Amino acid sequence: MNKMINNRLKRAFFLFLILLSGTISLKAQGFESIMNSFKSGDASALASNFDSYVEITIKSSGNSYSKNQAEMVMRDFFNTNSPKSFALVHQGTSPEGAKYFIANMSASTGIYRTYVYAKTMAGKLAIQEIRIDQ
Repeated sequence: MNKMINNRLKRAFFLFLILLSGTISLKAQGFESIMNSFKSGDASALASNFDSYVEITIKSSGNSYSKNQAEMVMRDFFNTNSPKSFALVHQGTSPEGAKYFIANMSASTGIYRTYVYAKTMAGKLAIQEIRIDQ
């Protein structure tokens, strides 16, 4: 019986390490700074992770913007919808190697499902698409 309990504890610990490594991997990928930018509503910090052009869709209205224009769009969004919290729901890697995450952002005007798609360029994640749905 004790052997069975020890095996279960070892498995649980191993699973914990796997989950922890996923969290560390997420931080290493650069998502932590992106998520912190959403949490704080900091459009400038978020823009530092933009590719030269970013596709932004907010509540079904979208367009492709230059890095500077995209920063203004996100600044306007954050000014109107002050973030309160930001919680990761899912993250993954596309077949092409791009990284993405889905999160729920609670703001002063409601809860928004947020999707961010980024590719690694020059060793850094570059956001190529942001979708925000209420």
